Amino acid sequence: MRIAGYNPNSFVDFPGNIAAIVFVGGCNLRCWYCHNAEILDTKEFLSDDAILARIKDNFLLDGVVISGGEPTLQPDLFDFAGKLRAIGMQVKLDTNGMRPEVVKEGVERGLFDYVAMDVKAPFEKYYKVSPTRTADAAKLRETAAYLMGQDRIPYEFRMTVVPQFEVADIVEAAKEIAGARVFYLQPYVDHGMGFKSPTKEFLAAAREACLPYVNTELR
Repeated sequence: MRIAGYNPNSFVDFPGNIAAIVFVGGCNLRCWYCHNAEILDTKEFLSDDAILARIKDNFLLDGVVISGGEPTLQPDLFDFAGKLRAIGMQVKLDTNGMRPEVVKEGVERGLFDYVAMDVKAPFEKYYKVSPTRTADAAKLRETAAYLMGQDRIPYEFRMTVVPQFEVADIVEAAKEIAGARVFYLQPYVDHGMGFKSPTKEFLAAAREACLPYVNTELR
């Protein structure tokens, strides 16, 4: 695993669990507002064995979030998740949904206990947030449909609301996952780029507009 960062304790990233977060490098979308942009191209990685030892020694933990970057690009993702399960950890995957075959295999093999899929924008409008122009709406829909159609594990969808979005964009994204378990809206937080975060009023209006299609909550 190309582990580029590690957070030893989180009380909010894995529902119902005290979790560590493992951040991997590399991404196939590279959204302009990414809060982990500094790790995407790093060549300095942490040792898998050292991270596993830290996790095992932390008696507070009962879960680990594998985040990024984009974890499904890692060729040894399943091996690492299996090692986490072997030391008694529950495993949450954070993904952009661009590799549905990886998400499906991990869930079916019992390696993931929870999956969070980022909905970056309406599936046909990822060009608004991703400069790579690699987003594939069909693959995004395949991942979303799989998560909504399986009953093995809980899942969530979440969207970071950036300044380019109108309420109509957010509603269009909500329609893509109509009937899903939960859709979280979280505000863009400026990291020095000079853009304003959405107001509470805007987020509340967006949530209200999405509710006819999907259970929508604010974060």
